[in-house]
Amino acid sequence: MSERAGSSEATFWGDVDDTEALQHHRTLLDTIDDGLYRLDADGRLVSVNDVLVEMTGYTREELLDEHVSVLFGGDGATVEHEIDRLRANGSDQSEPLDLTVETAGGKRVRCELRMSVLDEDDPVRGTLGIVREVSERNRAETKATEATFRRLFENVPGNYLIVQPGEYEIVAVSDAYLDATMTEREEILGKTLFEIFPNNPDDPADGVENLRESLERVAEDGEADTMPVTHYPIPDRESGGDDFEERWWSPVNSPVFDTDGEIDYIIHSVEDITPIVQELQADGEQELLQDPDATDSQLASDIVLRGQELLQQAKQEAYEQLRESEERFRALVTTTSDAVFSTNADWSEMHSLEGAEFLADTDEHDPSWIEKHVPPEDQPRVREAIDEAIRTKSSFELEHRVVREDGTVAWIVSRATPLLNEDGEITRWLGAANDVTERVERERYLEDAKERLEAATEAGAVGTWEWQIPEDQIFTGASFAETFGIDPETATEGVSVDQFVSAIHDDDRERVERKIEDTIESGAEFEEEYRVWDADGDLRWVVARGHVEYDDDGNPVTFPGALADITERKQFERRLEKSNKRLEQFAYAASHDLQEPLRMVTSYLKLIERRYADELDEDAEEFIEFAIDGAERMRDMIEGLLQYSRIETRGDPFEPIDLDAVLEAVRQDLRMRIEESDAEITAESLPRVEGDPGQLRQVLQNLLSNAIEYSGDEPPQVDISAVRNGSDVIVSVTDEGIGIEPDDSDRVFEVFQSLHAQDEHSGAGIGLALCNRIVERHGGDIWVESEPGEGATFSFELPAASADEA
Repeated sequence: MSERAGSSEATFWGDVDDTEALQHHRTLLDTIDDGLYRLDADGRLVSVNDVLVEMTGYTREELLDEHVSVLFGGDGATVEHEIDRLRANGSDQSEPLDLTVETAGGKRVRCELRMSVLDEDDPVRGTLGIVREVSERNRAETKATEATFRRLFENVPGNYLIVQPGEYEIVAVSDAYLDATMTEREEILGKTLFEIFPNNPDDPADGVENLRESLERVAEDGEADTMPVTHYPIPDRESGGDDFEERWWSPVNSPVFDTDGEIDYIIHSVEDITPIVQELQADGEQELLQDPDATDSQLASDIVLRGQELLQQAKQEAYEQLRESEERFRALVTTTSDAVFSTNADWSEMHSLEGAEFLADTDEHDPSWIEKHVPPEDQPRVREAIDEAIRTKSSFELEHRVVREDGTVAWIVSRATPLLNEDGEITRWLGAANDVTERVERERYLEDAKERLEAATEAGAVGTWEWQIPEDQIFTGASFAETFGIDPETATEGVSVDQFVSAIHDDDRERVERKIEDTIESGAEFEEEYRVWDADGDLRWVVARGHVEYDDDGNPVTFPGALADITERKQFERRLEKSNKRLEQFAYAASHDLQEPLRMVTSYLKLIERRYADELDEDAEEFIEFAIDGAERMRDMIEGLLQYSRIETRGDPFEPIDLDAVLEAVRQDLRMRIEESDAEITAESLPRVEGDPGQLRQVLQNLLSNAIEYSGDEPPQVDISAVRNGSDVIVSVTDEGIGIEPDDSDRVFEVFQSLHAQDEHSGAGIGLALCNRIVERHGGDIWVESEPGEGATFSFELPAASADEA
């Protein structure tokens, strides 16, 4: 710091040494958030604080000893002019100046500057400046506020001028005044009241001196002053301003004080009373008007009488306006709020002003409104909010319950604003309330539903997750986290997805990771079953389902989903699988062990028939034939039952199948029966499906064989067709045979259910049951549509081949 700057700091603090002054100075600078500088008598910087250095971008060395214009550029002249004005007027502090600070980088920062002139005894005779940065938003809000108040004043219905005391310069004027006096705003703003008052030089207005004396009385006494009636002609409207018309006015001058109790402005209001004067002239009072000795007393008396008549008219008009205003108020209440109310200062009394009747009135004889009409559970909270609003004299908003007159309880949102008297004390509260019972009950229902869902989630070991992909943060609930052996609190705050993947069983992990990558890349739905190690070290089976959400640019953003614990289901499936294997083993063993005795019985019966044929009579031969036939049918049934038990376990993997090729193979298998029965088989081109080739060949063979078997006396006519049904194919086999009773349409697919006598049609009654079991394995259904004597149509569903899906 320069030597000059150091000496000026000492003088700032009076009779203290340089070291102590420097200490004080630095302490002061450190406690001020605004930019602070000090100038010498030549306007050069002798001290700046850190805030100003940071604001301008200069170093302290670059600023010291420079002229103040280094900070304010072109506004430097304004600063010097204000310093001269302060010294000339003996003022201590300037009004805020709106200036621009130019930074070292060439930026312009809008600031507010306040300056103070140092004591005359200070040898430096310098000034202090406080610089505060003003944001564009604050400036805009300030300007908007000023503009709003100016528009409000300009649109008030009275004839008003606002002048500053001293020179009585006009700073604002109402539109009504401009219209009444035939003047323009730009012509009078900035001028003194006396420059525009006598605007007819050939006929100066009366009472100019009275006006000056009235203004001076207001400035001295600080009280409003009513002037005598004044004659003040204005330009004639019809002549365009060339002529003047007579006007009589009743002026009043009123003071406006600032926060320190000093007069800030004087409002000059005038009332045009020309109609009253013209009535007096019409009533023969011309002499009175022309007699200067009588004018003041008699004219004033007549004006008062006429004014009373006008006041009565004004009251009637005001009543009509009040009634219209009340109607608008009621309409506004019903539009914006359910009810409007008023309370006394401490909220012990409530009066409903308008709206719904869910706010009950009270008076001073009843208990406090809060005690009587707010449920006890809500009273402390309501009382606390109101007490705080009373203490701060501020508005408040609160949601709480109230008890209606009928004893029912309603939820309301109440908003209230205090009304203050001239001493700043609360006299009443004005408020509005809305009935939100329906909304609160709906929210509570949703909250209860959420709690029930969470309880069900915990009970079913179900969890949800949301993976925020760009941040690699996955968020889950407690149950989900514990399933993966992760701390629940950590999981709610978000952890890496690798922590969850690492808990997956080694044999499943690579498959799951690949599935996740494919889902993110393709956008397909995610579903996978796998094993994880839980918090207790147990292995659990889970199924996860989810989907990926993308932004507008196609980038993956979130991956939400749900998880279910299927350990019990998997354990059941394993037990069922073991049971099925044991059942299959039993069926195989049983069928093998049963078939051997049957073969032996059949063989010995045939041997007896051949060896003792000459000794057997006709009845014996018939009995032996019945026994052999029964054994053969028993053998067929055992073989069919064995096939039925092996549908699931001995089937081949699914693959794309050409049904036309399968049908051709079936035709070859049944060629002898087709030729012997002279059957006609027609078929359209059949689609490709996903399935087990051997089992589907068995289905078509059984259905086609049945169609030939039950064709009746006519040569069989069989048609085979297929139609697409979404991602499935429906295959139909239609015949013109004997048909089936509708009541038997389900029974035909049961094991060993034959609808016809054995001597009429052969068969073990297991063919359609095998078809049903095979179609179920392929995820479809099989059904029949038939009437006796009208033929039958057997239809079944199969999944279409992947390449053929629509």
